[in-house]
Amino acid sequence: MSPVQALSSPAAAAPTTPERPRIVGARTFLQQFKPLETVIDGLPTARGAIVAITGATGGGKTTLCALLQVCLRLGRDFAGREVTKGSVLVLAGENPDDYAMHLLATIQHLGIEPGQLSSPVDSTGLWVIPGTFSVLDQVDHIDHVLSGQTEDLVAVFVDTSAAFYAGEDENDNVAMRRHASILRELSTLPGKPTVFVLCHPTKSATRDNLLPRGGGAFLAEVDSNLTVWKDDSGIVTLHHAGKIRGATFDPIRFELVSVELEGHKDCRGRPIFSTAARHLPDERAEQIEEKVLDDENRLLVAMQRKPGGSLADLAMAAGMTTGGGTPNRSKVYRLMQKLAADGLVQKSRTGVWRLTSKGKKEADELP
Repeated sequence: MSPVQALSSPAAAAPTTPERPRIVGARTFLQQFKPLETVIDGLPTARGAIVAITGATGGGKTTLCALLQVCLRLGRDFAGREVTKGSVLVLAGENPDDYAMHLLATIQHLGIEPGQLSSPVDSTGLWVIPGTFSVLDQVDHIDHVLSGQTEDLVAVFVDTSAAFYAGEDENDNVAMRRHASILRELSTLPGKPTVFVLCHPTKSATRDNLLPRGGGAFLAEVDSNLTVWKDDSGIVTLHHAGKIRGATFDPIRFELVSVELEGHKDCRGRPIFSTAARHLPDERAEQIEEKVLDDENRLLVAMQRKPGGSLADLAMAAGMTTGGGTPNRSKVYRLMQKLAADGLVQKSRTGVWRLTSKGKKEADELP
């Protein structure tokens, strides 16, 4: 009888007795316990876990993850934290070209050659699968391709959850739970990697409540939810919200650095720029925040002295100019947006920015 005939025979189709659960004493159970290995020291990134990284579009999560991927691949500290060196797989589904620019900017900023990221000799390295596909259908294929590596696969990055979601409604709890379960299959690849899933936040998300889309079902299925938030000073903060399995940690801050991509031009021969992430020590982050606050205060005083002034007038009055002495209107506009969010200024129907009563009070109290 052939294997196909055996599978179709009544005997083969008969139900089998389920395996009985193993019952052990507490002493044996505890003796079998092994502490979880985290791929980033002090962060909830256990091997085999699925970790959401939630941040708004343009908030820096792809840039930050590009830095993390390179650190894991080369065994370099990430924000001063020891990492587990190994191979890394990136599913670049949302925008492969944008990811390529962030990765180029990152290695260029770190002084790394692309050849350092992968070795065709022993099939180890930072591997990228551009475009979208059915994760469930391709896990076995990926497993087969990566099984010959001499180094463990320590991490898989899914960029983004939405790009690989096969359903139609991200608010479908049942479908989103299944989606998370499918992504968890990536943790069964050789090396039992940590699976990092980049997620867009819910519409109502705030800095302190950055939760991934998908209702409570997706969050319930992941092990931890790390968050990425970029504030008005340009500082990107890595923290957590909603769920964390493991010890909590203090916010880790980064700045985004503009990098001109060497050897690359656009279709008109102009330079191409992207961004790389750089860890900010607390002292440097505090200096940047103090500078932004000082700029806001100077602008409030300028508005008090020149009520109804244009952005150019206010820029000159506040001493905000470009290298050539031209009023930096774009900087003033960005600051106006922040002050408006804080209720200190408002824009009239005619487009003139004015201090609110709260703003006038703040300006009066400044030296």
